[in-house]
Amino acid sequence: MIDYLIVGSGFAGAVTAIHMICGGVSPKNITIVGPTKVGYGNAYGCNHAEFRLNVSSEIMWINPEKKFEFTKWAEQNVKDPEASHTSGSFYKRSDFAKFVYSKLKKYLVNGQLSHERRIVTRIYKKGEDRWGIILDNKQKLISKNVILTTGNPKPKWPCLIEKELYNSHENLFENPWNGKWINSIKPNEKILIIGSGLSALDCLSVLKHNNHNGDIVLVSKSGEFPPVQAKWERKNNPLWPGSINEPLLPSAMLNFIKNYLPNKPYSSSEWQSSWEELRLDINLHWNRISDQGKIKLKNKFYSLWSRLRYRASPQSIEAKNFFQDKGQLVVNRGYAEKITKKRNALNLELRDGKNIVSDKIINCSGKGKDFLIDQIINDKLGIPDIFNEALQVDKQFCVLPYKGIDNKGLYLIGPSLVSSNGDIVAASKVSQQGIGLVNSLLDS
Repeated sequence: MIDYLIVGSGFAGAVTAIHMICGGVSPKNITIVGPTKVGYGNAYGCNHAEFRLNVSSEIMWINPEKKFEFTKWAEQNVKDPEASHTSGSFYKRSDFAKFVYSKLKKYLVNGQLSHERRIVTRIYKKGEDRWGIILDNKQKLISKNVILTTGNPKPKWPCLIEKELYNSHENLFENPWNGKWINSIKPNEKILIIGSGLSALDCLSVLKHNNHNGDIVLVSKSGEFPPVQAKWERKNNPLWPGSINEPLLPSAMLNFIKNYLPNKPYSSSEWQSSWEELRLDINLHWNRISDQGKIKLKNKFYSLWSRLRYRASPQSIEAKNFFQDKGQLVVNRGYAEKITKKRNALNLELRDGKNIVSDKIINCSGKGKDFLIDQIINDKLGIPDIFNEALQVDKQFCVLPYKGIDNKGLYLIGPSLVSSNGDIVAASKVSQQGIGLVNSLLDS
Protein backbone atom coordinates (compact mmCIF):
# COMPACT_ATOMS: atom_id res chain seq x y z
CA MET A 1 0.00 0.00 0.00
CA ILE A 2 1.16 3.53 -0.83
CA ASP A 3 1.50 6.16 1.90
CA TYR A 4 1.21 9.27 -0.31
CA LEU A 5 -0.15 9.14 -3.85
CA ILE A 6 0.11 12.39 -5.82
CA VAL A 7 -2.31 12.70 -8.74
CA GLY A 8 -0.70 14.91 -11.37
CA SER A 9 2.87 15.06 -12.70
CA GLY A 10 3.05 18.81 -13.37
CA PHE A 11 4.42 21.61 -11.23
CA ALA A 12 1.98 21.24 -8.33
CA GLY A 13 2.62 17.51 -8.04
CA ALA A 14 6.37 17.95 -8.27
CA VAL A 15 6.60 20.68 -5.60
CA THR A 16 4.41 18.62 -3.28
CA ALA A 17 6.88 15.75 -3.58
CA ILE A 18 9.82 18.14 -3.15
CA HIS A 19 8.41 19.63 0.05
CA MET A 20 7.52 16.18 1.39
CA ILE A 21 11.05 14.91 0.90
CA CYS A 22 12.49 18.12 2.41
CA GLY A 23 10.13 17.57 5.35
CA GLY A 24 11.53 14.13 6.04
CA VAL A 25 9.18 11.83 4.11
CA SER A 26 11.07 9.02 2.40
CA PRO A 27 10.69 9.19 -1.40
CA LYS A 28 9.99 5.44 -1.25
CA ASN A 29 6.66 6.29 0.41
CA ILE A 30 5.58 8.63 -2.40
CA THR A 31 4.08 7.72 -5.78
CA ILE A 32 3.35 10.27 -8.50
CA VAL A 33 0.77 9.39 -11.15
CA GLY A 34 0.60 11.54 -14.28
CA PRO A 35 1.18 11.25 -18.04
CA THR A 36 4.01 13.78 -18.41
CA LYS A 37 7.57 13.94 -17.21
CA VAL A 38 7.56 15.09 -13.58
CA GLY A 39 7.43 18.88 -13.32
CA TYR A 40 6.22 19.45 -16.87
CA GLY A 41 2.44 18.94 -16.99
CA ASN A 42 0.19 20.98 -19.29
CA ALA A 43 1.70 24.33 -18.35
CA TYR A 44 5.38 23.65 -19.02
CA GLY A 45 5.36 20.61 -21.28
CA CYS A 46 5.79 22.18 -24.72
CA ASN A 47 9.44 22.39 -25.76
CA HIS A 48 9.31 25.41 -28.06
CA ALA A 49 11.37 28.58 -27.82
CA GLU A 50 8.30 30.84 -28.02
CA PHE A 51 6.39 29.20 -25.18
CA ARG A 52 7.79 31.46 -22.50
CA LEU A 53 6.96 32.16 -18.88
CA ASN A 54 4.67 35.17 -18.59
CA VAL A 55 6.45 36.33 -15.41
CA SER A 56 10.10 37.03 -14.68
CA SER A 57 12.27 34.26 -13.31
CA GLU A 58 12.55 35.51 -9.72
CA ILE A 59 8.81 35.01 -9.21
CA MET A 60 9.05 31.32 -10.15
CA TRP A 61 10.29 29.91 -6.88
CA ILE A 62 9.79 26.65 -5.00
CA ASN A 63 11.24 27.62 -1.62
CA PRO A 64 10.39 31.09 -0.23
CA GLU A 65 13.84 31.21 1.36
CA LYS A 66 15.46 30.64 -2.04
CA LYS A 67 13.51 32.97 -4.34
CA PHE A 68 16.37 33.37 -6.81
CA GLU A 69 17.14 29.65 -7.07
CA PHE A 70 15.61 29.24 -10.54
CA THR A 71 17.23 32.47 -11.78
CA LYS A 72 20.67 31.28 -10.69
CA TRP A 73 20.04 27.80 -12.13
CA ALA A 74 18.98 29.30 -15.47
CA GLU A 75 22.03 31.57 -15.63
CA GLN A 76 24.24 28.49 -15.28
CA ASN A 77 22.28 25.98 -17.36
CA VAL A 78 20.32 27.88 -20.02
CA LYS A 79 21.64 29.67 -23.11
CA ASP A 80 18.77 31.97 -24.03
CA PRO A 81 19.81 35.56 -24.75
CA GLU A 82 16.29 36.40 -25.90
CA ALA A 83 14.97 35.75 -22.39
CA SER A 84 16.48 38.98 -21.06
CA HIS A 85 14.32 42.12 -21.01
CA THR A 86 14.20 45.36 -19.07
CA SER A 87 11.23 43.89 -17.15
CA GLY A 88 13.19 40.79 -16.14
CA SER A 89 14.21 37.42 -17.58
CA PHE A 90 11.40 35.46 -19.24
CA TYR A 91 12.75 31.97 -19.85
CA LYS A 92 11.13 29.18 -21.82
CA ARG A 93 8.52 27.24 -19.89
CA SER A 94 10.27 23.99 -20.70
CA ASP A 95 13.44 25.33 -19.03
CA PHE A 96 11.50 25.96 -15.84
CA ALA A 97 10.19 22.39 -16.07
CA LYS A 98 13.78 21.12 -16.39
CA PHE A 99 14.69 23.04 -13.25
CA VAL A 100 11.77 21.55 -11.30
CA TYR A 101 12.60 18.05 -12.58
CA SER A 102 16.24 18.48 -11.50
CA LYS A 103 15.07 18.76 -7.88
CA LEU A 104 13.67 15.21 -8.03
CA LYS A 105 15.84 13.64 -10.71
CA LYS A 106 18.09 11.58 -8.44
CA TYR A 107 15.11 10.02 -6.65
CA LEU A 108 13.36 9.20 -9.91
CA VAL A 109 16.44 7.82 -11.65
CA ASN A 110 17.43 5.52 -8.79
CA GLY A 111 13.85 4.30 -8.35
CA GLN A 112 13.30 5.67 -4.85
CA LEU A 113 10.48 7.93 -6.06
CA SER A 114 7.89 6.07 -8.11
CA HIS A 115 6.29 7.68 -11.14
CA GLU A 116 3.44 5.95 -13.00
CA ARG A 117 3.05 7.63 -16.40
CA ARG A 118 -0.68 7.02 -16.51
CA ILE A 119 -3.92 8.96 -16.01
CA VAL A 120 -6.14 8.47 -12.96
CA THR A 121 -9.68 7.80 -14.17
CA ARG A 122 -11.42 7.18 -10.85
CA ILE A 123 -10.93 7.61 -7.11
CA TYR A 124 -13.05 5.76 -4.57
CA LYS A 125 -13.22 5.14 -0.85
CA LYS A 126 -11.83 1.76 0.24
CA GLY A 127 -12.44 1.15 3.90
CA GLU A 128 -12.10 3.71 6.65
CA ASP A 129 -8.53 4.86 6.15
CA ARG A 130 -7.56 4.18 2.56
CA TRP A 131 -8.39 5.19 -1.01
CA GLY A 132 -8.65 3.22 -4.23
CA ILE A 133 -7.33 4.62 -7.51
CA ILE A 134 -8.05 3.25 -10.98
CA LEU A 135 -5.68 4.13 -13.83
CA ASP A 136 -6.42 4.38 -17.54
CA ASN A 137 -4.89 0.93 -18.07
CA LYS A 138 -7.35 -0.51 -15.49
CA GLN A 139 -4.59 -0.94 -12.90
CA LYS A 140 -5.69 -0.40 -9.30
CA LEU A 141 -3.65 1.25 -6.57
CA ILE A 142 -4.36 1.64 -2.85
CA SER A 143 -3.11 4.59 -0.79
CA LYS A 144 -3.55 6.03 2.69
CA ASN A 145 -3.43 9.57 1.32
CA VAL A 146 -4.35 10.94 -2.10
CA ILE A 147 -3.24 14.45 -3.07
CA LEU A 148 -4.94 15.94 -6.13
CA THR A 149 -2.59 18.25 -8.04
CA THR A 150 -4.06 18.02 -11.53
CA GLY A 151 -3.74 21.76 -12.26
CA ASN A 152 -5.59 23.40 -15.12
CA PRO A 153 -7.20 20.78 -17.39
CA LYS A 154 -6.44 21.06 -21.09
CA PRO A 155 -8.79 23.29 -23.12
CA LYS A 156 -12.04 22.14 -24.67
CA TRP A 157 -13.86 23.73 -27.57
CA PRO A 158 -16.09 26.57 -26.36
CA CYS A 159 -18.52 26.06 -29.22
CA LEU A 160 -20.32 23.37 -31.20
CA ILE A 161 -18.35 21.38 -33.77
CA GLU A 162 -19.99 19.88 -36.82
CA LYS A 163 -20.21 16.15 -36.13
CA GLU A 164 -18.10 15.00 -39.08
CA LEU A 165 -15.30 17.37 -38.04
CA TYR A 166 -15.03 16.75 -34.32
CA ASN A 167 -12.66 13.78 -34.08
CA SER A 168 -11.19 13.64 -37.53
CA HIS A 169 -10.33 17.05 -38.91
CA GLU A 170 -6.58 17.68 -39.12
CA ASN A 171 -7.03 21.46 -39.26
CA LEU A 172 -8.75 21.83 -35.88
CA PHE A 173 -6.52 22.13 -32.79
CA GLU A 174 -8.40 21.86 -29.51
CA ASN A 175 -5.35 21.97 -27.22
CA PRO A 176 -2.74 24.62 -28.08
CA TRP A 177 -0.61 23.91 -25.02
CA ASN A 178 1.03 20.75 -26.36
CA GLY A 179 2.34 22.51 -29.48
CA LYS A 180 1.29 19.72 -31.84
CA TRP A 181 -0.26 22.30 -34.16
CA ILE A 182 3.01 24.14 -34.80
CA ASN A 183 4.44 22.00 -37.61
CA SER A 184 1.03 21.61 -39.27
CA ILE A 185 0.65 25.24 -40.31
CA LYS A 186 1.82 26.40 -43.73
CA PRO A 187 3.27 29.90 -44.13
CA ASN A 188 0.44 31.36 -46.22
CA GLU A 189 -2.57 29.77 -44.52
CA LYS A 190 -5.28 31.84 -42.88
CA ILE A 191 -5.32 31.09 -39.15
CA LEU A 192 -8.23 31.68 -36.79
CA ILE A 193 -7.55 31.81 -33.04
CA ILE A 194 -10.38 31.59 -30.51
CA GLY A 195 -9.40 33.53 -27.38
CA SER A 196 -7.12 36.48 -26.62
CA GLY A 197 -5.29 35.42 -23.46
CA LEU A 198 -1.80 34.08 -22.86
CA SER A 199 -2.29 30.98 -25.03
CA ALA A 200 -3.32 33.15 -27.99
CA LEU A 201 -0.21 35.28 -27.48
CA ASP A 202 1.90 32.11 -27.41
CA CYS A 203 0.45 31.18 -30.78
CA LEU A 204 1.24 34.60 -32.22
CA SER A 205 4.81 34.32 -30.92
CA VAL A 206 5.25 30.95 -32.62
CA LEU A 207 3.74 32.22 -35.88
CA LYS A 208 6.11 35.20 -35.88
CA HIS A 209 9.04 32.90 -35.13
CA ASN A 210 8.03 30.76 -38.13
CA ASN A 211 7.73 33.81 -40.43
CA HIS A 212 4.03 33.28 -41.02
CA ASN A 213 2.74 35.32 -43.98
CA GLY A 214 -0.96 34.42 -43.97
CA ASP A 215 -3.78 36.39 -42.41
CA ILE A 216 -4.56 35.82 -38.73
CA VAL A 217 -8.01 36.39 -37.28
CA LEU A 218 -8.63 36.35 -33.55
CA VAL A 219 -12.04 36.08 -31.89
CA SER A 220 -12.71 36.61 -28.17
CA LYS A 221 -15.44 37.89 -25.88
CA SER A 222 -13.47 40.97 -24.84
CA GLY A 223 -11.35 41.48 -27.93
CA GLU A 224 -8.54 42.57 -25.60
CA PHE A 225 -5.14 41.15 -24.72
CA PRO A 226 -3.44 40.98 -21.31
CA PRO A 227 -1.11 43.93 -20.62
CA VAL A 228 2.62 43.43 -20.90
CA GLN A 229 4.62 42.73 -17.76
CA ALA A 230 6.41 45.81 -16.45
CA LYS A 231 9.28 46.08 -13.99
CA TRP A 232 7.23 46.32 -10.79
CA GLU A 233 8.16 46.39 -7.12
CA ARG A 234 6.09 46.07 -3.96
CA LYS A 235 6.86 49.12 -1.81
CA ASN A 236 3.80 49.48 0.43
CA ASN A 237 1.38 47.32 2.39
CA PRO A 238 -2.22 48.34 1.65
CA LEU A 239 -4.36 49.13 4.68
CA TRP A 240 -7.54 47.22 3.86
CA PRO A 241 -10.88 48.46 5.26
CA GLY A 242 -12.11 46.92 8.51
CA SER A 243 -10.69 44.15 10.64
CA ILE A 244 -9.53 40.85 9.13
CA ASN A 245 -12.25 39.12 11.17
CA GLU A 246 -15.05 41.40 9.93
CA PRO A 247 -17.20 40.66 6.86
CA LEU A 248 -16.31 42.61 3.73
CA LEU A 249 -18.89 43.70 1.17
CA PRO A 250 -18.01 43.17 -2.51
CA SER A 251 -18.65 46.86 -3.16
CA ALA A 252 -16.25 47.82 -0.36
CA MET A 253 -13.52 45.62 -1.84
CA LEU A 254 -14.02 47.05 -5.32
CA ASN A 255 -14.03 50.65 -4.11
CA PHE A 256 -10.88 50.08 -2.09
CA ILE A 257 -9.10 48.48 -5.06
CA LYS A 258 -10.18 51.26 -7.45
CA ASN A 259 -9.05 53.99 -5.06
CA TYR A 260 -5.74 52.28 -4.34
CA LEU A 261 -4.72 51.82 -7.97
CA PRO A 262 -3.15 54.87 -9.65
CA ASN A 263 -4.63 56.48 -12.73
CA LYS A 264 -1.95 55.01 -14.97
CA PRO A 265 -1.93 52.54 -17.89
CA TYR A 266 -2.15 48.84 -16.94
CA SER A 267 1.25 48.31 -18.52
CA SER A 268 3.01 50.93 -16.38
CA SER A 269 5.36 50.08 -13.52
CA GLU A 270 3.37 52.31 -11.16
CA TRP A 271 0.05 50.57 -11.81
CA GLN A 272 1.48 47.05 -11.68
CA SER A 273 3.42 47.76 -8.48
CA SER A 274 0.21 48.88 -6.77
CA TRP A 275 -1.68 45.92 -8.23
CA GLU A 276 0.88 43.47 -6.89
CA GLU A 277 0.75 45.12 -3.48
CA LEU A 278 -2.98 44.42 -3.42
CA ARG A 279 -2.52 40.83 -4.51
CA LEU A 280 -0.18 40.03 -1.64
CA ASP A 281 -2.98 39.77 0.97
CA ILE A 282 -6.02 39.61 -1.26
CA ASN A 283 -6.72 35.96 -0.39
CA LEU A 284 -7.26 36.88 3.26
CA HIS A 285 -9.74 39.60 2.37
CA TRP A 286 -11.45 37.52 -0.31
CA ASN A 287 -12.48 35.11 2.42
CA ARG A 288 -14.16 37.94 4.32
CA ILE A 289 -16.74 38.15 1.50
CA SER A 290 -19.89 36.02 1.60
CA ASP A 291 -20.28 33.18 -0.91
CA GLN A 292 -23.04 35.09 -2.67
CA GLY A 293 -20.77 38.13 -2.88
CA LYS A 294 -17.93 36.04 -4.34
CA ILE A 295 -20.24 34.70 -7.05
CA LYS A 296 -21.37 38.23 -7.97
CA LEU A 297 -17.78 39.44 -8.17
CA LYS A 298 -16.74 36.50 -10.34
CA ASN A 299 -19.64 36.89 -12.76
CA LYS A 300 -19.02 40.60 -13.17
CA PHE A 301 -15.27 41.04 -13.04
CA TYR A 302 -13.50 37.68 -13.47
CA SER A 303 -12.70 38.19 -17.15
CA LEU A 304 -11.03 41.55 -16.45
CA TRP A 305 -9.35 40.20 -13.31
CA SER A 306 -7.87 37.27 -15.23
CA ARG A 307 -6.58 39.52 -18.00
CA LEU A 308 -4.83 41.77 -15.49
CA ARG A 309 -3.34 39.08 -13.26
CA TYR A 310 -2.19 36.91 -16.19
CA ARG A 311 -0.01 39.59 -17.73
CA ALA A 312 2.06 38.74 -20.77
CA SER A 313 5.76 38.42 -21.46
CA PRO A 314 7.27 41.30 -23.45
CA GLN A 315 8.27 38.86 -26.19
CA SER A 316 4.68 37.73 -26.83
CA ILE A 317 3.35 41.30 -26.88
CA GLU A 318 6.07 42.19 -29.40
CA ALA A 319 4.77 39.40 -31.66
CA LYS A 320 1.19 40.68 -31.35
CA ASN A 321 2.29 44.23 -32.16
CA PHE A 322 4.32 42.98 -35.12
CA PHE A 323 1.30 41.37 -36.79
CA GLN A 324 -1.01 44.27 -35.97
CA ASP A 325 1.42 46.83 -37.38
CA LYS A 326 1.60 44.85 -40.61
CA GLY A 327 -2.19 44.68 -40.82
CA GLN A 328 -1.88 40.91 -40.75
CA LEU A 329 -3.82 40.41 -37.50
CA VAL A 330 -7.52 41.27 -37.17
CA VAL A 331 -9.23 41.07 -33.78
CA ASN A 332 -12.97 40.41 -33.57
CA ARG A 333 -15.03 40.83 -30.43
CA GLY A 334 -17.67 38.11 -30.31
CA TYR A 335 -18.82 34.69 -29.15
CA ALA A 336 -17.95 31.52 -31.07
CA GLU A 337 -21.09 29.47 -31.74
CA LYS A 338 -20.30 26.67 -34.20
CA ILE A 339 -17.53 25.37 -36.46
CA THR A 340 -18.58 23.85 -39.77
CA LYS A 341 -16.92 22.74 -42.96
CA LYS A 342 -17.13 25.04 -45.97
CA ARG A 343 -15.76 23.39 -49.11
CA ASN A 344 -12.06 22.86 -48.36
CA ALA A 345 -11.99 25.36 -45.48
CA LEU A 346 -13.44 25.84 -42.01
CA ASN A 347 -16.19 28.26 -41.06
CA LEU A 348 -16.73 29.77 -37.61
CA GLU A 349 -20.21 31.08 -36.93
CA LEU A 350 -20.42 33.87 -34.36
CA ARG A 351 -23.40 34.61 -32.15
CA ASP A 352 -24.09 37.85 -34.01
CA GLY A 353 -24.45 35.94 -37.28
CA LYS A 354 -21.02 36.77 -38.67
CA ASN A 355 -19.05 34.00 -40.39
CA ILE A 356 -15.26 33.74 -40.54
CA VAL A 357 -13.60 31.34 -42.99
CA SER A 358 -10.09 30.03 -42.33
CA ASP A 359 -7.72 27.19 -43.16
CA LYS A 360 -7.02 26.23 -39.55
CA ILE A 361 -8.56 27.00 -36.15
CA ILE A 362 -6.66 26.99 -32.84
CA ASN A 363 -8.63 26.91 -29.60
CA CYS A 364 -7.14 29.29 -27.00
CA SER A 365 -10.32 29.79 -24.99
CA GLY A 366 -8.86 28.75 -21.64
CA LYS A 367 -8.88 25.75 -19.34
CA GLY A 368 -11.33 22.89 -19.80
CA LYS A 369 -13.23 20.63 -17.43
CA ASP A 370 -11.53 18.37 -14.90
CA PHE A 371 -13.32 15.06 -15.28
CA LEU A 372 -11.66 13.52 -12.21
CA ILE A 373 -12.98 16.37 -10.05
CA ASP A 374 -16.42 15.82 -11.61
CA GLN A 375 -16.23 12.10 -10.77
CA ILE A 376 -15.41 12.84 -7.12
CA ILE A 377 -18.35 15.26 -6.91
CA ASN A 378 -20.77 12.94 -8.71
CA ASP A 379 -19.81 10.05 -6.43
CA LYS A 380 -20.39 12.34 -3.42
CA LEU A 381 -16.84 11.98 -2.15
CA GLY A 382 -16.42 15.76 -2.00
CA ILE A 383 -18.57 18.84 -2.32
CA PRO A 384 -18.15 21.36 -5.16
CA ASP A 385 -16.87 24.86 -4.57
CA ILE A 386 -19.24 27.81 -4.81
CA PHE A 387 -18.43 28.22 -8.52
CA ASN A 388 -19.10 24.53 -9.30
CA GLU A 389 -15.67 24.33 -10.88
CA ALA A 390 -13.57 22.45 -8.32
CA LEU A 391 -13.74 20.97 -4.82
CA GLN A 392 -14.06 22.80 -1.54
CA VAL A 393 -11.18 22.33 0.88
CA ASP A 394 -10.52 23.32 4.49
CA LYS A 395 -7.51 25.27 5.75
CA GLN A 396 -5.42 22.07 5.70
CA PHE A 397 -6.39 21.47 2.02
CA CYS A 398 -8.50 18.44 2.93
CA VAL A 399 -11.43 18.00 0.55
CA LEU A 400 -14.64 18.82 2.37
CA PRO A 401 -16.93 15.78 2.49
CA TYR A 402 -20.63 15.36 2.03
CA LYS A 403 -22.47 15.06 5.33
CA GLY A 404 -21.72 11.79 7.06
CA ILE A 405 -18.68 10.94 4.92
CA ASP A 406 -15.15 10.75 6.33
CA ASN A 407 -12.71 12.27 3.82
CA LYS A 408 -9.54 11.84 5.82
CA GLY A 409 -6.64 11.42 3.44
CA LEU A 410 -8.07 13.22 0.37
CA TYR A 411 -6.43 16.58 -0.42
CA LEU A 412 -6.34 19.17 -3.19
CA ILE A 413 -3.90 21.95 -4.06
CA GLY A 414 -3.29 23.98 -7.20
CA PRO A 415 -4.77 26.77 -9.34
CA SER A 416 -8.29 25.33 -9.11
CA LEU A 417 -8.56 26.67 -5.55
CA VAL A 418 -9.48 30.13 -6.81
CA SER A 419 -12.86 30.04 -5.02
CA SER A 420 -11.10 29.37 -1.72
CA ASN A 421 -8.25 31.82 -2.25
CA GLY A 422 -9.52 34.42 -4.71
CA ASP A 423 -6.19 34.59 -6.49
CA ILE A 424 -3.33 32.24 -7.33
CA VAL A 425 -0.11 34.23 -7.69
CA ALA A 426 2.11 32.37 -10.17
CA ALA A 427 3.99 29.21 -9.24
CA SER A 428 4.99 30.65 -5.88
CA LYS A 429 1.42 30.49 -4.53
CA VAL A 430 1.05 26.84 -5.58
CA SER A 431 4.37 26.10 -3.89
CA GLN A 432 3.13 27.78 -0.71
CA GLN A 433 0.05 25.57 -0.85
CA GLY A 434 2.33 22.56 -1.07
CA ILE A 435 4.30 23.73 1.96
CA GLY A 436 1.10 24.26 3.94
CA LEU A 437 -0.25 20.85 2.98
CA VAL A 438 2.97 19.03 3.88
CA ASN A 439 3.17 20.83 7.22
CA SER A 440 -0.37 19.78 8.11
CA LEU A 441 0.29 16.18 7.01
CA LEU A 442 3.45 15.88 9.06
CA ASP A 443 1.85 17.50 12.10
CA SER A 444 -1.17 15.17 12.09
